[in-house]
Amino acid sequence: MKIRNEQRSEYFADLNVLDSNSDEREVVACFKLDPDMLIGEGNSRVCIALDSSVSNKEMFGVGMGMFNTKPNYIEMVAKSIGKILMQVSSEEHMPIFYWALGRKGDALEMAGEFSEEEIDQAQIKGPQIEKWGRGTRLTPTLQYICDHVAQNMDFTMGVIITDGFIEDEDECVQYCMQIGHDIQAETRKTIKLVLIGIGNEVNSDQLERFDDMFEGTDLADDVDLFSSGIASSIQDESEILDILFGELMTDDVIVAPSGRVLDDQGNVIANYSDGLPGKLRFTIPKESSLFVLEAQDLVIKQPIDFD
Repeated sequence: MKIRNEQRSEYFADLNVLDSNSDEREVVACFKLDPDMLIGEGNSRVCIALDSSVSNKEMFGVGMGMFNTKPNYIEMVAKSIGKILMQVSSEEHMPIFYWALGRKGDALEMAGEFSEEEIDQAQIKGPQIEKWGRGTRLTPTLQYICDHVAQNMDFTMGVIITDGFIEDEDECVQYCMQIGHDIQAETRKTIKLVLIGIGNEVNSDQLERFDDMFEGTDLADDVDLFSSGIASSIQDESEILDILFGELMTDDVIVAPSGRVLDDQGNVIANYSDGLPGKLRFTIPKESSLFVLEAQDLVIKQPIDFD
């Protein structure tokens, strides 16, 4: 059960309660983003890259014939992601662009650059100049993000949506190794790429290889360029946002020196004596109707049973 906006505390950006066959339920909660905590005082920029290969046309609401009424799921998701990303951007506008265009699937086209206030009205209908792609080549997108979006920035995050197999994996790895060494040598600032696979055609092994790209190399302990996740469908917006929040707010992001969680009977069910993380994961008895989070002088009472 995903706790809706109007039902969750103002302190949480995302909150899920997962049922199980046992006497407990799992709770996963992400605090709202704190840009200063995540990126410090430096400048930052974010962007979204949307797979616009032929296989994804329907998800843009583009169908056959003149009476097409399909929903534009990609536009909906891009707007939701954009609102989150703008919270960690010091720039007023965020680029959103289409990738995997043209006969070879290596062309790009800008959808536009949008402010936080403009995102809700953004028109993200698919490519208007380039043709829908016949391939899926990621290297040009990586180059655009790393060499243009990230220019003169201290922190850059790019979210890349794909629904298929990435054809130029070896070329991507070669390019990313160069970027990784630049970051390690501090000739480039921090870049974070989140690769989100959508649907059943995504190669999960390939996404894991991107995620683990630097394992076993001299970059393993110094650079974490890629993260990845898979959502069953572009229509499952909550699953996509969970992947993004899971990258932005993790166990490594400490939001308070300590904290603890209690059930509705006052029993301590989670104790964070070494630091309260930005993403909480704990179990609570099924009969509990709420949990209480105590951290410093803050007390949050969060209902979790709305039946």
